[in-house]
This record gives sequence, C-alpha cells and structure tokens, in this order.
Amino acid sequence: MRALPLVVTAWMVCLGCRAVDPGPNFVVAEEHFNEDYFYCHVEPALIFNKRCGPGDPAAGDPGNGCHYNASAVSGMVLVEHEPIDCAGGDHPVDRTRVGAGSSAQGNLQSVSLEMSRDYLTAPLLVRPSGANHPRVIFQRDDAVVDTIRAWAEQP
Repeated sequence: MRALPLVVTAWMVCLGCRAVDPGPNFVVAEEHFNEDYFYCHVEPALIFNKRCGPGDPAAGDPGNGCHYNASAVSGMVLVEHEPIDCAGGDHPVDRTRVGAGSSAQGNLQSVSLEMSRDYLTAPLLVRPSGANHPRVIFQRDDAVVDTIRAWAEQP
C-alpha cells in the first residue's frame, strides 16, 4: 500500500513533462531496404521507365531538369548508368556493377532516403503521385505503386 502514493506521485510528475531529452548518443535507426529488389525492380520500373533522372520533355520537363541534375532538385539526386542486368530475375547477374561506389549503389542510397516501410506515406510514392512535385509522374493506380509496395515489404 506504501507503493501506491509513490506511483501516483510519479504519474502526476509525468503529466507535467513536455519533452524527453534523448541524451547525447541519440541515433535515428537507419532503415535498410532490399538492394537486389531495388536494382532489379524499383530502379527499372520507376527511375528508368518513368524517366525520373533525365525527365520527360514530352511531358513538359525542362532539358536536364530532373534528378540527374543536382542543381535542379532539392533531394534524391540520381546518377545516370546502364540498367543492371538481372536476367529477368531478382538478383543482379554481375555484382561488381552494384558494389561500393557504383552509380547504382548511389542511386539506391538516394532513393532509400525517400522510402518508408509505410509505403503510402513514403515521399517516393507521395511526391511523384501529385504532392509537392513539379508534375504528376504516375497515378496511385499505376503498376509502379505495387513495385514500391513490394519493396517496402521485402525483408
């Protein structure tokens, strides 16, 4: 019974708390998404097919005005490279093309920063489908949305 007043007092003190100091070693956990799925499915379907890098002049994009031009975008800077050969499967045929320092790995890192396990709130989906983006790249019923969803669900 003596513990009850202490619990009530502690509870009342917490009601007055406005913020919690995370301490000097605060780190936000970095989310890792399946690299092979990116190289074999996301990059081809979204980055290449939707012309996220060079843009699409036929749709009104300025020449060299999209994600291959670091001065034209505020985020998700991409590097142009040949598509990674996955031979129609789920894994790159030549791992040296996706190794440290490769253009493909740089793109993976840039795109991963715009991704979330809750793919419906991921900037990778939200922005090009109409929110705070120069133009709509795809609609929410486009097949590329399933690719983004599947990437979010990959282990």
